[in-house]
Formats: sequence, structure tokens, C-alpha cells
Amino acid sequence: MKKYIFRYFLLLLGVVVLASCKEDEGTEPGGDSSPVVTIYQYEASLPYNVDNDVVLRIAANSATTSAYYLAELTSEQEARVESLGESGYRDYVVTNGTQLSEISGSSTADLVLTDLYGEYTITVVAVGGSSSSSASVTFTGLDWSDVATGSYYFYAVTRLGLSTTTTTLQVCTTDATLYRFKDLFGSGYSMKINLLTDYTATDSNGDTYTYFRIPETVTSYTYGSYGTVSVRDVGYWQGNDAYVTSYGYESGMYEDYYCFLMIQYYVSAGNLGYGYDYFVPAE
Repeated sequence: MKKYIFRYFLLLLGVVVLASCKEDEGTEPGGDSSPVVTIYQYEASLPYNVDNDVVLRIAANSATTSAYYLAELTSEQEARVESLGESGYRDYVVTNGTQLSEISGSSTADLVLTDLYGEYTITVVAVGGSSSSSASVTFTGLDWSDVATGSYYFYAVTRLGLSTTTTTLQVCTTDATLYRFKDLFGSGYSMKINLLTDYTATDSNGDTYTYFRIPETVTSYTYGSYGTVSVRDVGYWQGNDAYVTSYGYESGMYEDYYCFLMIQYYVSAGNLGYGYDYFVPAE
């Protein structure tokens, strides 16, 4: 009886091995059976605009003979897919998109899309023979609206020699809690702040302000041989969110957009100083 069980086990093992070989077909280098592309998405850096530009790397397998990309507002892309179907939309991208000349067989192509405002879907179609497949990623380009122009006072740190500059406070059109001081640290070097709408306080004059966060931000400044200067709030510095609403290290915005910012300036080697900067809107 055991002999027959063992033979049955060998028979099953052979079926499993055959099934495994079939599933692995086309996965060996140079042996891909269908065209496939993979999209890797990265955050843009200067001289590109992190708010509206996106960096992509397209990787194709060996069965891909050509590839095409198309960036559309997500709302338009979804409507087109619903109308044409997945296969029809792939054909639409091939016909109306841009061919990636670097893609032929196992290959990669780098792509930078600029000036995207709103939510976009970027679709890449891989073509090989009579087959095609697609991959897509989304990117939301930020748009801004001016709320106040005024003077920004650099009081938190003195060793950089900064004093006062004129800047415009803007709010993101798609996120009412996201603000930025446009070009505060030089052209292209804006500083974002995130309003904490659930956290408010009243000062000694009875005026109410709303707390906000200052995420890590790279500036255009350098300090000696220590390299690039960055800023952040004390909560990020200390790794403790409580610092932004307690312990006397909070930052806040009033209804007239007057802001006080508890901010740390630092380099990779350590702290350059921290304290209060101020934004005073023009009358």
C-alpha cells in the first residue's frame, strides 16, 4: 500500500513541476512572453518644481518592442477608459501619446513631466507584436492662490545674516490646510506650512490663532563648509509632535494671516539655532 502511495506522490509531484514550469514561462531574462512596463515615480528637485513636475523612470521587459505614454487629467482619463474600455484606451494612448524612443526590448527611459496642475494619471503602454499592456501612476500638481503679501522677519537665527524679506503667503487651491511662503528662501525655494485646524488658542489680547506645522524644508542657503541649510519646526527636530502645541514651542496663524513661527535652522552636522520668525501682512 505504501508503494502505491509513494508512486501517487511522485505523480502529483510531476504535475506540480510541470505546472510550475508553465507559470515561470517568460520570466527568464530575454524570455518574456508578453510586453510589460513598470513605472517608478520620484519627487522632482531643483531646477524642477516639486509642486508641479514629476520624474518617472520607465522599465520595459524583453518582449516590449515599443512604448508610449500619455498624461491626462484623471477625470478625463477615467471618462475615456469608461467609454473605450481598457483595451480601447491602450490603443488611444498608442495613437495619441508620445513614443519613448529609448524603449526597445529590455530597456529603460527617464521622463520628466512639467507644469501639471490638478490630479493627473500618466499611462504607459507597452507593445510587442499583437499584444499590449499598460501601467499607470497618478500625480497631483498643486495650484496656489494669494492670501496676503507682507514682510517676513528672520529672527530665529542670526549667523546666516538674514534680516527681512517680502514674500506672499498662498493657500493651496485643493487643500485649505496647506499654505506656503512663496520663494521665501530664494526663487523656487518656498516654505510650506500645514494648518492644524483642530488646534486653536487665544492670546492675552483675546485674539485666536491656529497652530501649524513646518515640515522639513531645504533652503538656497549654505553655511560655511557645512553645506545646505534646512528648516523645520521643533516637533520634527525633537521627533515629538507635542512640541508644536505644548511646551512653548508652537507656531500659529491669526485670522489676518499674521504668523509667528517657532523654527529651527540646521545643517547635516547639527543645529544652527532656533526661535521665532514672524510674518507681518501688509496693511
